[in-house]
Amino acid sequence: MSDHYHHFLASMSGVGGTPGTSPQDLHPPPFPGAQLPGTGHMQTQYQNFSYFGGYSEPMMYNQPKSSHKTRRKSSIDPVKHRRTRSGCFMCRSRRVKCDETRPVCDRCRKGHRECIYPDPPPSKGQGAQGQGSKDGTSVVQQASPASSGDTEEHDDNIDARLKHDVLHDLPEDDEEYNLEPPPKLASSSSKDSPTASTETSSSHTATARVTPERPSLFPGASVDWTKFSPDVQRYMRHYHENITNHHYCIPHDGDDFFHTILPGFAARNEALLNALVGFSAYHYNIENNPNGKVQEFLQYYNRSVILLISFLKRREKPDVATLLTILQLATIEEYLGDWINLMGHQKAAYELLTELFTPKSAVQSPLGRLVVHWYSRFDVFVAIRGSFPTMLPTEWFTEYRDYCQAQTALADETSQFHWHVESELATFRHISRDISTLVARGSRGQMTPEEFASDHSQLVKRLDTWRTSWHPVVADPDYLVTDFSYGPPATEDDIVNPYTPGFLYSPPKFTTTMMAMLYLSCILMLKCQSPTTERQQLYRELAAHSYEVCQIFELVSRWPGSPKGSIIATDPVLSMAALFLPLDTKHTTWFRQKLAMCEMAGNIHPITIRTKLGELFNATYCSHWWFPNDEGFTPILQATRNLADERNAAAINAQQENLREVHHVFAKLKVDQD
Repeated sequence: MSDHYHHFLASMSGVGGTPGTSPQDLHPPPFPGAQLPGTGHMQTQYQNFSYFGGYSEPMMYNQPKSSHKTRRKSSIDPVKHRRTRSGCFMCRSRRVKCDETRPVCDRCRKGHRECIYPDPPPSKGQGAQGQGSKDGTSVVQQASPASSGDTEEHDDNIDARLKHDVLHDLPEDDEEYNLEPPPKLASSSSKDSPTASTETSSSHTATARVTPERPSLFPGASVDWTKFSPDVQRYMRHYHENITNHHYCIPHDGDDFFHTILPGFAARNEALLNALVGFSAYHYNIENNPNGKVQEFLQYYNRSVILLISFLKRREKPDVATLLTILQLATIEEYLGDWINLMGHQKAAYELLTELFTPKSAVQSPLGRLVVHWYSRFDVFVAIRGSFPTMLPTEWFTEYRDYCQAQTALADETSQFHWHVESELATFRHISRDISTLVARGSRGQMTPEEFASDHSQLVKRLDTWRTSWHPVVADPDYLVTDFSYGPPATEDDIVNPYTPGFLYSPPKFTTTMMAMLYLSCILMLKCQSPTTERQQLYRELAAHSYEVCQIFELVSRWPGSPKGSIIATDPVLSMAALFLPLDTKHTTWFRQKLAMCEMAGNIHPITIRTKLGELFNATYCSHWWFPNDEGFTPILQATRNLADERNAAAINAQQENLREVHHVFAKLKVDQD
């Protein structure tokens, strides 16, 4: 792996940068009426509210391998104050100098912030392991990941220190381990597919390219979670009972990757384990500990980044566990609205993915397929909103699609649904990839208006055909929910019928419901860029699709049988639907309620989104919270929001000199009331 990712990680601190920031857009894509390079001007009835949070790789300097003095001079870190590790967590997270006044530093005192200092390092000769084993509760040493508080001398000794930190001993590579749920959870797992596999991954130490002849999986593996600290057991228990593939915005996990394969790798890789525990701790505290502290989950994230940096410093050949760690960290960044750091992780994940797999080898195992799905979601999502092509070449998408289509012909009755869903989702990702290519070429003036209109029309047809041609085993009417007696009756405050039939499928085919949401997200994004559709007809179509989004959201949020995390997966589409519906009090109030619901579930909206939606709703207080009385704005959610917003601004300022180009990510459109 190149030095870029190592330097990128070293520029992060606290919660990883959380800049979901969105400066004013410089390169808007060709939405209706936008000036597409080379296409001429088109009139519009939309008003753009633009933001972006992506960036090209920061400029890195070739650091000579000489003295520490030379290395300091060439450091990419723009922070001017001397780095120390003894400052408080809050100052580190905000990337500011801590005066280290005890018990509360001057900055935290003035800002009425929580001031917590890290534990003092053990004295020489006293290993952290012995200290941690004494109480049996310490999982990590509280430390900020490569924060602006690291000295070069400390970096040189980081490997030795981390070896003694306690996770109650990680299993050795040759030690048998059980990939079973945490204690007392063996029978609580539920699956969205009737064909869930129990295959699991092999040791993360394998570094060779994964091929069918050298599989990375072996059957019958499991984890004995009692070997880990009580905190790890508690959060992994929560992960097993409450975290699903929908928390990762992945609609289908027929191989039970997130409950078996991923925890199996985590049990043998400390960086991945801390990232996974941190993700679970984040959700646990957001949902169950309203007065909790951000350090409850931040400490695990920080440690994961430190361990990842330590691994990269050793120049060892990265492996599958490293790739999974990067993808897990990117998922956390997405929850915090941090697109700058997410894109940094994405670039590194691409490098590892293409080093460890080929398009053909990746599809041969559940591990490879899910990793490609996980990465390609970030790739396509960022590319469409950033107006540039995906990093992953088209053969990765076509090979996946062709493999799954071939498997549908071989599938027996018990595996039909799994393979048909995999095939449909692979086709959708291929279409999405082509949409990103169209947007990228159009925004750069690399095609004529006629070419853009023709390709746009073809993509709309492909997307509509995909939606209407699902195999009967996928769109099985026998699984449609028709009994809506579970919820309260609709009221005049509802903008849609919250019990609209025909959308909600019960498990194991709930995936079909989320596939409908995927279609709506892409068709909204694609149709609003139509250069040929008559304006009033376009508005009617966009509004109709947006109301369907609202109907599905209501069904998913109200139905007791919805898998956990499914509300979060609908959030991005819901925000988009708000742009194409009336802006009267009834509609804007409804949207504020639903957006607050998503954020209370842990999906932080960046301040720019909140500000612009507040302008759209004529409710400027939305930049603070969706309701003027702070209803539902718990202390831990406020602390997480504040940390994200502060580090958002700090990270942008710190990286200004290193940014080569800032890409457009998304455009919020408002129907002109005239």
